[in-house]
Amino acid sequence: MTTLLTERLLLRPYKRDEAHLIHSLTSDLRVMFWRSEPGTMEEAELILAEKLGFYEEFGMGFWPVFLRETNEFLGQVALQPLPETGEPEIGYHFHVAAQGKGYATEAAKCVLHHGFIDMELDRIVAVILPDNHPSHAVMKKLGLPYAGDLMKGDMIHNYFALERPAYLARQQ
Repeated sequence: MTTLLTERLLLRPYKRDEAHLIHSLTSDLRVMFWRSEPGTMEEAELILAEKLGFYEEFGMGFWPVFLRETNEFLGQVALQPLPETGEPEIGYHFHVAAQGKGYATEAAKCVLHHGFIDMELDRIVAVILPDNHPSHAVMKKLGLPYAGDLMKGDMIHNYFALERPAYLARQQ
């Protein structure tokens, strides 16, 4: 998987010893607000193993996101197969202190570009809980139009999708 840079951010593949970074997100119910209990370190290790497998199998997965200026871990952005459809899904989780500063939009724009330009994906989707208004705002900034609803797990999510030709047309 490729290391990606934006003006403020460094996105690079997770390393095998970085489950603690994932745990710092999954254990915070303000970040993982849909969960009923915080994630454990063991769960974070399983998530990391799964995502490292995605790197090898699909060439995509999760990138930890760091502030370039200080190397502070801010959160993560994903481009991974959506389990329900197999389509490449973009997503992100950021520490509370990093929210509201445009990092999710900046990181997701970078990964969206990477997916369409470098990986030449045909379509990229996102699924968001209906009441997650900040993530709806990110989708609007990314230009992913609402395409309907989808059951993910046991919850209805809003489903957004963008086709490569539409993305390329915006780049001209």
